[in-house]
Formats: sequence, structure tokens, C-alpha cells
Amino acid sequence: MVAGVDLGGTKILVGLADLQGRILARAEEPTEHGADAPVLRQIPRMILSLLQENRERGPLLKAVVGVPGAVSPETGLASLSPHLAIPADQPLAALLARALPCPVVVENDVNLAAFAEATLGKGQDQDSLAFIAFGTGVGMGLVIGGKLFRGRHGRAGELGFLPLGPNPHQAAPQARAGLFEDQVDSPAVRSLYGDGTLPVAEIFARALAGDRQAVAAIETLAKSASVGLAAVQALFDPALIVLGGGIGSRREFVDAVKRHMPMLLPFETRIEATGIGPEAGMLGALMLGLTDHAAIEKAEKQEAVR
Repeated sequence: MVAGVDLGGTKILVGLADLQGRILARAEEPTEHGADAPVLRQIPRMILSLLQENRERGPLLKAVVGVPGAVSPETGLASLSPHLAIPADQPLAALLARALPCPVVVENDVNLAAFAEATLGKGQDQDSLAFIAFGTGVGMGLVIGGKLFRGRHGRAGELGFLPLGPNPHQAAPQARAGLFEDQVDSPAVRSLYGDGTLPVAEIFARALAGDRQAVAAIETLAKSASVGLAAVQALFDPALIVLGGGIGSRREFVDAVKRHMPMLLPFETRIEATGIGPEAGMLGALMLGLTDHAAIEKAEKQEAVR
């Protein structure tokens, strides 16, 4: 079996799958927070509990864990994860593997959602895909030729830091989260309506009910978001851009973004909403684990033949 984990700021979702990709079990718990990173004990405990319940299925061969931060392919160190007290000076994979009977891979959570979209979702027949999550913040994963594109330091897709505005050198040091993210995250959406305290979901609900101020807020949000999408399309030219997250998966937001794209680019950009849902991170972790295992098996067989 392989295990897939989606570690979020509020909850952890764990899944087990067999080597044919069939999901055997799932578990979900609220994320444990604390200065001593209790989540590093919680994740192995959840995996081992599912493993015990399914021990007749065979051994656990690999665990893939998605985290909300950049993970260096060279060092395994995680960074840019302010909402979780996870060690920045020790490889998370090595720390988690101490309590598990298999190798562990740690990957950015949006990268894993992108991999799920590329292998199970709307990108199955595409040679390249960009998955962009709009919600509490903004993040992006790139899959090119069936493989994740991580960048040298694992920071490919940190779209929130896209420098925007007439004087980004002056504005960037004062940015709350990043110049682009400051325009499209949940606080930015709330600031566009009333006194800035209404939940984002309620703003969308009021827009659907015909509230003009809510409609204008979503239109402003979509116009700002289209700038980031245009940059992605111009730089990487993916065959498909898939939008996800609590904001990005909403049809009215996707439609509004599409309306603004032709004004920015002289060529077509294919944009769709995700159809996978909130388990995308966990499913992507499982699929990456299965892909890695298949690649290792193939290499071992080729070596045996030689």
C-alpha cells in the first residue's frame, strides 16, 4: 500500500491506497498545533492506525505528505509555512520516517493538488497543466510532461509574490503576504465589501442573490486574479489552467476571470474549474506515491535485465 497525507492548518486528511490505485481507507482529524510541532507525531499515528486496520492488505511501501509550504528538492527543508510550527532546520521526511515503516516524501500541498488534477482530473489528456488555488491565500502547482515542476528550491508556483503595481520595489517590503496575494486572498475579498468583516462565502452568496456591491467585489477580485493568470500563461504556456480552492473553484469567479483575460493577452487561455474537490491534496499524494513506486520498480527490473 501507499499512504497520502494532506496537512492543512485546520485539518489533516490521510488516505491509504493499494498499488492499483484503489482507495482502501480514509481518516480526518483536526490539526494539532503547538510549539513542539505535535503534528509530526499526529501524522504517523494516523497512518499507523489505518495501516493496522488494513494490515491484511500488505506492507506500506511509501508515504507522501503534502504541506502548505515550499519544500526544497535538494535539502528537504520546508519554508514559507507561517501557519504551522514545523521545523525549518530539519528535513520533514526524515523526521516523519522515524515513526513509519517506509520511506517518506514531503511535497507542497498545491503541487499535489496539481498532480491529482493532471492524473485524475481535467488534465489527464494534457501535456502541461497549471493548477492555481485561490482561497485563504494563493498557490500554484505545475505539471509538465507528467512530472511536477518544482524549481531549484521548491518555490516554483509561489505566485503570491508576483511583483505588481507601479512601484513594486517600494511596496513589496510592506506587503502582508505578497503583492499579488494581497489582492486576491480572503482578507482582500472581505475588504471589497461593506466594513470588511463579512465571510467570503457570504459575499458570494449575496452576489448570487443580486447584491450589486457583492457582484462588484467579485468582479474586482477576478480582474486582479486575471493578472496573475496572464503572467502564468505568458511564461509557461500551459495547455490548461485549472482553478481550485474555496474561491477558485466557484463557477462565477472562473467565468469572471475568463472575461478579463482577452484584454491582457492576444492569444487564448484555456481556464477551467477543478472537478476533484477538497480531497485533491490527499489524492495527489497517493498518485505521486504510486507513480514513484512504479518508477522504482521499473528501474529495478531494468537493472536486473542488465
